Amino acid sequence: MRPVTQEDIARKLKVSRITVSKALRGHPDISVSMKELVVTTAGEMGYVPNEIARQLTSRTTQTIGVIIPDLENSFFSHVADSIIDAAYDLDYQVILAVSREKEEVERRNIRNLIGKRVDGLLVCLSQETRDPAILEEVKRTHIPLVLFDRALPGTEYSRVVFDDGQGATTAIDQLTGEGYESFAHFAGYQSTSIGTERKEAFIRSLAARGISLPEARIIEGGFEVEDGYRAFMTLADKGPLPQVILAVNDRVALGAYKAIREAGLRIPEDIGVVGFGFQETAEMFNPGLSVITQDPRNMGFLAAQLLIEEIRTQGQVTHQQIRVKEGFIWNQSLKSK
Repeated sequence: MRPVTQEDIARKLKVSRITVSKALRGHPDISVSMKELVVTTAGEMGYVPNEIARQLTSRTTQTIGVIIPDLENSFFSHVADSIIDAAYDLDYQVILAVSREKEEVERRNIRNLIGKRVDGLLVCLSQETRDPAILEEVKRTHIPLVLFDRALPGTEYSRVVFDDGQGATTAIDQLTGEGYESFAHFAGYQSTSIGTERKEAFIRSLAARGISLPEARIIEGGFEVEDGYRAFMTLADKGPLPQVILAVNDRVALGAYKAIREAGLRIPEDIGVVGFGFQETAEMFNPGLSVITQDPRNMGFLAAQLLIEEIRTQGQVTHQQIRVKEGFIWNQSLKSK
């Protein structure tokens, strides 16, 4: 069975194919009654518009490519869900790819999406990504690119990121106000923007209150549960523990929880934990994780809007940066003094 064409509809109604085409597009040359007849007949015959032909004519696919590092991480699932909703509202479809936190997979995904002629790309870089060459490759194609959550330090592309400096300051204000004065930081990879920015934000915020964050208490790793687990084991081997662990994200905080329990310690009685994350996930921790709060759905919505604006302005709007504000929620992983 071959697909139903506009010519088939025209033959059935004994009108020209041009009349059918205009009627399906709602053209003002065609009467309301004829439009209704054509649309009804097309539905009855099972007609599906030829998207490939439309794309060749318009030179647009009305699709955007989205690459996230990990679907198991609920943060990225929420971001992707929001991007899909926002794109749909703006008449765009989404092709979603996952890098599995691998630079090579990310590079392959980007090239595949370019090959599918997406109108633009939204990318959250993998934790392995070091080389900006693939981003420069996108730039040469003139396909709009917006980075979200993570970016490469020193590169200039439109991006939507959280205001980690503001979030860290808010958290440290409350912690020091309660009398906490010794901290450790389980940092993400320093090759990523969130790794460097969150570490520097904590150092600055503590220094402003006369508190140092010793190098021995800054333990660099990745963004996964096992990284938090290893970081605590390393910290415990170095001597007396701090009062609070400041984790780069909630997955690292979860790894710290596991290691702390295995060491026979209690949260928050023996040590407190804070992580960047969002409240919905924080409430699943036991005890509830104190979080520098991030709204992944807001980030996804803003990222999709920004990319589609750049697509529709055909490169006239570029190199924009949106910083999303953060809050702080004092949950059960900290005790009030």
